[in-house]
Amino acid sequence: MKKALQLSALIFFSFSSLFAADIPLLETVRYQDLKAAQDITFQLPVPDKPVYTPAPVFGRYDSTGIPLYIFTETTRVSPVLVKAIDSVRSTLDVALYNLQLTDAAQALVRARSRGVKVRVMIDYDHVFPTVGKDIKYLIDSGMDLKVMKGRGGSGSMHNKYAVFDGTALQMGSANWTSSAESSSYENMMFVYEAPIIRGYQENFEWMWSQGRSPLVAASPVPKAGPLPADPNPSVNFNGVLFPKYIFSPRGGTEAAIAKAIDAAHSSVDVAMFTLTSRPIMDAVLRAGSRGLKVRIMLYAGSKFPFYKEALARRIALKFLEGRVEKGLMHNKFTVLDGALLINGAFNWSDTAEQINAENTIFTVVPEYVTPYLQEYDKLFSMARPAGSPRP
Repeated sequence: MKKALQLSALIFFSFSSLFAADIPLLETVRYQDLKAAQDITFQLPVPDKPVYTPAPVFGRYDSTGIPLYIFTETTRVSPVLVKAIDSVRSTLDVALYNLQLTDAAQALVRARSRGVKVRVMIDYDHVFPTVGKDIKYLIDSGMDLKVMKGRGGSGSMHNKYAVFDGTALQMGSANWTSSAESSSYENMMFVYEAPIIRGYQENFEWMWSQGRSPLVAASPVPKAGPLPADPNPSVNFNGVLFPKYIFSPRGGTEAAIAKAIDAAHSSVDVAMFTLTSRPIMDAVLRAGSRGLKVRIMLYAGSKFPFYKEALARRIALKFLEGRVEKGLMHNKFTVLDGALLINGAFNWSDTAEQINAENTIFTVVPEYVTPYLQEYDKLFSMARPAGSPRP
C-alpha cells in the first residue's frame, strides 16, 4: 500500500509537469522573487577519514512499516522513529530543536555503532547552560553532534527533521520529545520525493557548516553561507507556482505563504501554534474580504494580536488547548481550497522569518492533503470559539 501511494504521487507530479504549461496566464512565484539569486551546488558530505561506511546507495532505504504521516493523538511517534532509524544503512542527518525520547536517542547510537554516518544538530539553548539527559547521552557516546542558534547567533535552530540514507525525509511540527508524543497535538510527515530530499540535505549542510561544539559554550560562530532554496518552483496551485520547500531565516517563507493565501479561491484553514506575522495575517484578511471560508485555529495560550481584526471580518476563530493540562496545540499547517498543504516547523511570526532556522513544505499530493484536512476538521470541532471561557 505504501509503495502504491508513492507511485501515485510520482505519477501525479509527472502529469502536473506535462500539463502545467497549458494553464492560461500561469503566474509564477519565482525563486528570484523570494530571495536573491544564489548559486547552490549539492554535494554529498565526505568524511575526513574513512571511519564510517562508504557513500550512501540512494534509493535503498527500506520504508516498510513507516506511515506517510502521523498525528500524535492517534499514533505514538517513538516506535515509528526507532523503526525509521533502525532501517538506515549509510547516512542519517538529524536536526532537532530538542530531544527527549530515550528510545530514539538509543536508536541513534545503535545506528552509529553499526557503521552509519550519523550527524545530529541541536538547538544551542537545549545544550547551554543545561543539557537534557538524552542529548547528554548522545554527547557522552561520542556522537558527531553540533549546536547552533539562528541568524547572527540569536534566535533558535527550530527545525525538527531527519534525512535517512539521502532517500527519505521526516519533518513536521513534532519535536522528538515525550511531551510531543503524549501531551500535545502535533504532526509528522515522511516524504520520499528526490528534489525535496536534496533540498533538505543542502539545508542540513548549510547548518552543519556553521555548527559549534557542544562542549564549549563560547566557541566562535562560523559565518553562514547562502541559504539553500528550491531553484525550480513547480507546485501548481490555482495557476501559481510555489516551491516544494523553503527555509528560514530570510528565505522568503512569509512572502510565499501570503502569496499562496492570495491564490486561494474558496477556503483557508489554518492550524497554528502562534500567528503574529502581519504580512500573512493581511493575506488572511484579504481572503475573508473576498468571501472565502476562513477558519483559524490557534493554541489557546498563544499571543494573537489580530483578534479584533479577525472577528471584524467574520473569520471563524477558535482556540485549542493541548491533550493534557500542560500540552499544546503545536501544529503549524494550513490547507488551502482543500488542495494545497503548507506544513513544517515555521510558526507564522516575524521571528520565524527573520531569525530562526526553520523549514516548510508546499504539496498538492492528495495522500498528504486529504488526511491533513480531515485532521483539521476534527481538531477545529474540538476547539472553543473566540470569547468562550476556558474549560
